[in-house]
Amino acid sequence: MAVQKEKKKSKLLWIIIFLLLLLIGIGAGIYYQMTKDSNLGRLTRDELALGGMLPGKTDQEISDILNAKVAEGMVDIGIAAGPIFEYGGKKGRIAIENIAANRYSFQVDVILDDTGEVLYQSGVVDPGYYIEYIELNKTLQAGDYQATAHFTTYSLDETEDKISEISVKIVLHVMDGLFYR
Repeated sequence: MAVQKEKKKSKLLWIIIFLLLLLIGIGAGIYYQMTKDSNLGRLTRDELALGGMLPGKTDQEISDILNAKVAEGMVDIGIAAGPIFEYGGKKGRIAIENIAANRYSFQVDVILDDTGEVLYQSGVVDPGYYIEYIELNKTLQAGDYQATAHFTTYSLDETEDKISEISVKIVLHVMDGLFYR
């Protein structure tokens, strides 16, 4: 009788162990299914996606798409072609503008062509902002000076990556007197 009770206890223990392992297996399976589905929100690539452009587009549709991409990368810059400065370069209307439609911020250096000296360096100008008047960091005698406005564009996101550079020739007109108020 004692042997039968011992066998029943042993059998019951094995049944409990089996049920626990079964519950753990079911729980692990449910967890796997739940996390497998949530991984789709983690930018996994769709296996059915094909590279390239969807077939059947007209030449005009393709042209419109390409033109839109080109326009995204363009930036409209604004600066006076012949800014006028008061005596010595104290104050001049430079009219640097980053229009609101631009997708990039920019920074501008005004460089004297003869010497390569940087006469003015702006901070970053975001889209929708402008700099109307500046003061040169070097005193210039009255006259006309060939210069280059060097624009460097930056992305608007937190990386502020440099996107491109462009230079524009301008002529600085330094006058002999004060006339901006």
